[in-house]
Amino acid sequence: MKPCMILKIAVSAVILFTLTFSSGLPSVAQDASTAQKPATAQQELASVDYLVGSWSCEHTVGTFSGKYKTTYAKALGGLWLKQTYDFPPEAGKQPAITAEALMGYDERRQAWVRFFSNSLGQYFAMRMTDTGNGWAWKYISFFKRMTPETPEPDATLTKKSDTQYMIDGPSYEKDGTQVTEHHSCRKL
Repeated sequence: MKPCMILKIAVSAVILFTLTFSSGLPSVAQDASTAQKPATAQQELASVDYLVGSWSCEHTVGTFSGKYKTTYAKALGGLWLKQTYDFPPEAGKQPAITAEALMGYDERRQAWVRFFSNSLGQYFAMRMTDTGNGWAWKYISFFKRMTPETPEPDATLTKKSDTQYMIDGPSYEKDGTQVTEHHSCRKL
């Protein structure tokens, strides 16, 4: 074979190799510039700024219906969202109830968490999933569960607008009847 022919074949092979393998693989510079960075807690908390302020809510639980007020504020260096509740007394059944919840974003797990406690001594921990227009949450236990955890959410918060949201759930037994909570809240 002539040296000129060998050179043409070698150049053609290099060009073919370069075109075949370089077009399908991003360069290191492309990878770094187009890779999506994980969300920070500050970014996630900013996405729910619409909640900050005072809200008037109506709720039904089985045959009971009532009203309450709730307030959201940034807390603990702006890395948590604190929610306070004020439930009026239920005539002849129970005194006024206050409650607080802290919601935060776990950057390592890229997920929300919520911790709730009230003046009756009740407390709940929840894993929250961003749904795009609110959250779905799952109640979790600090202790061994008698029944296995189900995959579906226990409750959902759905943002209707910057001044209205709804919560559906959880469902549980109350006075021998299965009930589901429904909340509708409007910003004051």
